[in-house]
Amino acid sequence: MIDIHKLKAFVAVVEESNISRAAVRLNMQQPPLTRIVKSLEDELEAKLLNRLPRGVEATEAGKALYQEALTILAHAQAIPKRVQNISQGIEGQINIGFTNSVGLHSFLPALLRNFREAFSAVSIQLEEDGSSSLIDAVINDKNDIAFLRKPAPIGLGLTSLHVLDEPLIVALPNNHPLASGHHQIHLLDLEPFDFVLYRRLAGQDLFDNILASCYQAGFSPKIIQEAPRLTSSLNLIAAGIGLSIVPESIKDFWNKQIVYKALKADIPCIAPIYAVYKDNASNARLNHILDLLQI
Repeated sequence: MIDIHKLKAFVAVVEESNISRAAVRLNMQQPPLTRIVKSLEDELEAKLLNRLPRGVEATEAGKALYQEALTILAHAQAIPKRVQNISQGIEGQINIGFTNSVGLHSFLPALLRNFREAFSAVSIQLEEDGSSSLIDAVINDKNDIAFLRKPAPIGLGLTSLHVLDEPLIVALPNNHPLASGHHQIHLLDLEPFDFVLYRRLAGQDLFDNILASCYQAGFSPKIIQEAPRLTSSLNLIAAGIGLSIVPESIKDFWNKQIVYKALKADIPCIAPIYAVYKDNASNARLNHILDLLQI
C-alpha cells in the first residue's frame, strides 16, 4: 500500500518538473524528497521520472501514477468533510418504515418532501410492512424510525411520539340504506350490517382500533370478508359486499360507487399515528426527522 504522503510528494515533483522547487513547495529538503521518489520507484518496480539537465519529467508509468495519485489525494481530502457531514446528518441514508394505512395519509409524503428539501444529500429508504415487523426493524437498527397506528410496546427500549389523530369514517356502497343524506352515522347504527375489514395480519393496529371502537359502542361487527390491503377493501365495498370503517385519508383514493360518512360515537373514533424510534442522540438524521415532525 503506497503511503499517501509519498503520493503527495510525487505529485509536487511532477507538477514542478523540478525536485528542488518541489522541495520548497513541500517545505522540506531536497535529499529526503529524492529518496521518496526513489522509494516509490523501488516499490512499484518502475522508472517514474526521467532526469533532464534542468529538471525532471514523468515517464509513461510516472504519468499514470500521477493521474491515479490526483484521484486518491482528492478522495482523501474529501473524507474529513464527508465524515463530518454524515455525523451532522446532512449526508448518508435514513431508513423509514410505515404501515399501509399510514402510507395513505398526506402527512408522510409532506414530511418526506420537507426532509428532502432540507437534506438533499441524504437518501431515503422506505419500507412498508406490518407493525410487528417494523418494530423489530427499529429494534435491530434496520429502520431508523417507523410510523404506526399505535405506540410501541413498553419494555423494548423504544420511544413513541404521537404525531396526529385521524378520524375514522364509514365507507358504504352507494346503494346502501345508510348512504343517503348528509347526516353523520352513529356507530351503533352499523351493528346490523355486514363489514369488510383490512386483514388483521396486514394491519393489526388499525384492525384492533376499529374493533375496539365497535366494542365501546356496544356491539361486535359482523365481518364477512377481510381484504389483504386497505385499498383493496374499497373494491369489495364498491361491489356491495359490505361496509367498512376506514381512516379519513382513504377517501382521497376512491370515491366511485362509495359514499363516505362521518361517524358519531360517545367516544371519538380515531386512528392515531405514532413515530416509533430508538432515542439515540448520535443519530443526527433521525433527529432531523423528529425536528420536522414537531415544527
